[in-house]
Amino acid sequence: MNSLIEELELLIFDWEAGTLDDAGVQRVREILSTSEEARTFYVQQQILNAALKLDVNAGLVPPKIPDPAEKALAIESRLKKGTSHVFRVSYWAVAVASLVICVLTGRLLQLEFLRDNQSRPVARNDIGTRKEQKEPTSEGIALVTRLVDVAWEANQNSHEVGDALSPGRLAIKSGFVQIEFFCGATVIVEGPSELDLQSPLLARVRSGRLRARVPPAARGFSLEVDDMKVVDLGTEFGLSVSPEGTNVQVFDGEVELHQLDVETRLLSAGKALIRSAEGDYSETEVTPDSFLDIATLESRVAGQREKRYERWQRWSEELRRDERLIAYYTFDQDGDWLRRLISSLEPINSELDGAIVGAHRFPGRWALKDSLEFKRPGDRVRVQIPGEFNSLTFACWVKIDSLDRWYNSLFLTDHYNQGEPHWQILDTGQLFFSVRHKADDVRGPAVKEKTHQAVLSPPFWKPSLSGRWLHLATTYDADVGRTTHYFNGNVLHEESIDEELIVKTTRIGAASIGNWSIPTRPDSEFAIRNLNGSIDEFAIFAASLTADEIKEMYENGKP
Repeated sequence: MNSLIEELELLIFDWEAGTLDDAGVQRVREILSTSEEARTFYVQQQILNAALKLDVNAGLVPPKIPDPAEKALAIESRLKKGTSHVFRVSYWAVAVASLVICVLTGRLLQLEFLRDNQSRPVARNDIGTRKEQKEPTSEGIALVTRLVDVAWEANQNSHEVGDALSPGRLAIKSGFVQIEFFCGATVIVEGPSELDLQSPLLARVRSGRLRARVPPAARGFSLEVDDMKVVDLGTEFGLSVSPEGTNVQVFDGEVELHQLDVETRLLSAGKALIRSAEGDYSETEVTPDSFLDIATLESRVAGQREKRYERWQRWSEELRRDERLIAYYTFDQDGDWLRRLISSLEPINSELDGAIVGAHRFPGRWALKDSLEFKRPGDRVRVQIPGEFNSLTFACWVKIDSLDRWYNSLFLTDHYNQGEPHWQILDTGQLFFSVRHKADDVRGPAVKEKTHQAVLSPPFWKPSLSGRWLHLATTYDADVGRTTHYFNGNVLHEESIDEELIVKTTRIGAASIGNWSIPTRPDSEFAIRNLNGSIDEFAIFAASLTADEIKEMYENGKP
């Protein structure tokens, strides 16, 4: 017997006995993905096992539990006796088992073992296998943790809450930015201000006003102004830099003022110094109220969130009356949800209500509204959306905890029949969208096997975005044959559909938000495609929205 087949036989024996570990399962996958002979043998064994099970269930053959001591003999003789076993079971059992196992096993092999070559869409920017890839890395020395009414200076990249800041310029015209350095120091910057971030422990202040809180764990954090360095010893202090000079005020603890060829100055709580443009020092009054503190900033953030929530509510009230909407769920319903996701369309149509399975209510983009969290493989929202359409737009707010599945569902129809869309995120961080085109309608031998065109965006997601609310949208323009992906209101990727694969009539029917609901393997097993994260607001339009409309949706819904 072929040595690879012998190894597979041993692994299958352990599998059936319930003793196969994770390494063994991985080895089975490797064998089946590389050997056609092994796949044929695997299918034959499953046919035999199913036939025997059918006869046992019908009472034609008594069940037999193998003695572990006979394992070696059983493995050695099993293939030789396989034919006689098949002929001892009834013909109908073999026929039924053959049909069922061939279909299910073929599908399993396609999805599970031939994933890299057939089932899974290939990322356009793949650079090698996982073994060749380095451990994921991130960049930055600090995080943006709060923003209030910020206007950014020209030639300055704008930032959102949660962004990691790398060394370099940070300049704002107005508003407030709270920065948390990786060393543990928190700095509130008031515009207009300009800083050069240099390391987790150091920043150079060119102009502006800021307040720093430095706990004991961050002692040594420093701010430089010209040739002077303010070294914190575990304290809270304010710093103002203008053409007239530099004002250093200590509200708690102590700071040291270092300057080349000048004796170090120690400044304690309740003290303040002004260093003039000419380099002269003078004492001044401490004015803590002139430097915004963390508590006051948080209060302003709360007020800003409330205003944004009210703005979204007004905008949403208008949107839900849009005649192009097919389905709309705001996740903004009152009272006990009773495991139902209420349709937000107007006029009200309860037939579009979603059934919540497993998923749990979770804080949404604002404290005053909820979202749904999808964590377990069975979590989903079941919907039934009737009708036939032409172009489509899908849009939602999503908070991704991680992309730890091959496919991470946003919205998947149950069967993926002709005209049905699939919208999901790959583990590579790429948006995936396609509409099924019936293979028999495709002309030409070169494309006979193509049933859809998978449109993949460049990777948009990275671990630093984990836990942040993101806006995703995809438009499908059936009239011109074009799919466009959007990320946070901006075009991420645009691609034309092959003329032979354009679908003019789309439909949805039974589908799931945040999962895929139809088992693809025997014994009610199913591919794990649930989103690992939360969804807050979900909309489907029977039209391809413009870039301006997607931008408006993002701006009005941004938390």
